[in-house]
Amino acid sequence: MNTLNDFTRKWCHPDYPPTTVNADDLLAAEHKLGVVFPEDYRSSVLAVGLPSPTLALLSAIVDKELDLRDLADLLSPEEVVDETLGWREIGMPGNLIAIGNDAGGSKFCVDENDLKGQSVASAPIYFWDHDFDETERVSDSFSAWMGSYLGDWSRGRNFKDF
Repeated sequence: MNTLNDFTRKWCHPDYPPTTVNADDLLAAEHKLGVVFPEDYRSSVLAVGLPSPTLALLSAIVDKELDLRDLADLLSPEEVVDETLGWREIGMPGNLIAIGNDAGGSKFCVDENDLKGQSVASAPIYFWDHDFDETERVSDSFSAWMGSYLGDWSRGRNFKDF
């Protein structure tokens, strides 16, 4: 089961497919940041690409008062590097690597301390709120994080249903 694929089918418009991720670009980002991305993240974005959720996801989270952060987009490998290095200069903790954004520009991240050395199957996902300079762990892994948007509250529905 690929939760990113399921996320894409549920929350993205079919006329706007995910942006393809090139394996060489992902390797270049890892090299520039000195890490190896978790295998669940790596295999998912290479297989599925980078989805662009519609506002239906944010609306569902707000309307149902869910304890979830909205996901506006996942970053391309180049954006991972640029946003990580740029945001570190203006206050993002130096151990965080940005992989996505919420609608307000706060960052979903992995911790480089979990990614040094050899490949890991998965690593926790963190949310860094740039307005309050607060970091919270939102999931134990990339796959679990994507799965959190597919819970019972949305079962059997897609973006058109919200």
